[in-house]
Amino acid sequence: MIEYLITAILAMAPISEARGAIIYGLSLNLNPGVILLLSIFFNCLSVPIIFWFLDKAHFRKIAYKLFGEHMSKKISKSSKKFELYEELALLVFVAVPLPVTGAWTGTLIAHILKLNQKKARLVIWLGVVIASLVVFLSANGLLQLFG
Repeated sequence: MIEYLITAILAMAPISEARGAIIYGLSLNLNPGVILLLSIFFNCLSVPIIFWFLDKAHFRKIAYKLFGEHMSKKISKSSKKFELYEELALLVFVAVPLPVTGAWTGTLIAHILKLNQKKARLVIWLGVVIASLVVFLSANGLLQLFG
């Protein structure tokens, strides 16, 4: 039972997220279906919490102070192009199961770029599901190959 709790915590953590939680759970031979669902659910659960924290911490103001006008110019210069593809770009970014491309970074990007939070949440959640399925299917195949 404790392994499932650790899986849920790993799914919410910024480094491991659902992808790391899936690998952890599968490596312990836990129920694959439960691991997949737990990982996706708890990784998705972290998104509104991260948005809330970023709002309360006034993170956007801090980022603008740190990076100043350079970031503002870059964002406004490419915002017209990005508006056409913002959801697709965010989805692809979160769905690609590579380091630093998960829900945490996607939420941070959506917050800094002032994307609609409701749309961004749905897109990030879909990205989490896609990335989780890619990792799950890959890891399951590899485990069966060597098991």
